[in-house]
Amino acid sequence: MCSSELSAMETIFVVTANRFFRESLIRLFRSDKGFRVTGAADCAPLLEGQDIRVHPGIVVLRPEWDDQSFQSARAIHDAVPHTKILMIGMEDDQEMFLRAVRAGAEGYMLRDASAKQMLAAAHRLEQNGVVCPPHLERALFHLIASGSSLQSTRPPSAAELTPREHQLTSLLVQGLANKEIAGRLNLSLQTVKNHVHSILQKTQLKNRAMLVQLVESRAPVSGTQGKLSSRLSAPF
Repeated sequence: MCSSELSAMETIFVVTANRFFRESLIRLFRSDKGFRVTGAADCAPLLEGQDIRVHPGIVVLRPEWDDQSFQSARAIHDAVPHTKILMIGMEDDQEMFLRAVRAGAEGYMLRDASAKQMLAAAHRLEQNGVVCPPHLERALFHLIASGSSLQSTRPPSAAELTPREHQLTSLLVQGLANKEIAGRLNLSLQTVKNHVHSILQKTQLKNRAMLVQLVESRAPVSGTQGKLSSRLSAPF
């Protein structure tokens, strides 16, 4: 392929912690002659290193369900403002949609979006359009028309864990090390470490041993203490 053909193709960078989805998305966008996949990562912070030098036209971001996902989108937007962010696999939730908009996303696709719809969304972003479900688009217009701001209406709660963080907490209580959790949930080890760090921050605890004690004090689990005793020192 000649250089002129390459320059005419929109560049795509894929970010998702799930390896299966990451590889599937790479194959999907490579199947379209209008796109060129320049790279992929399991977490957005990798874009802040040497990978950001490729300045992708579009970052396709399939986030985990925690605040870090929106922080990652914001970090990408701040680092490369001209790069368009397409968030996929999202919930049909007005508040989550508004958070994505505030983070700099220009595309918001729900979980049930087909491969064809994802390609169409990327092409729309390429043409400087925006993408979101019609009912959420109306909600955004109504919000602005009412004079309300885009600030979150939910009060922040340091102790509020996401569904994914609750899932990890239950595995931590069972005594699983980070590597075992990564294998069970099909996540990278670094992603698991990030989640553990986030859980400890939200619960304001210093280590996983204290987390286990907190969980057991609220919902005692018989027969687990001996199993945990030799494994609580597992590295983050």
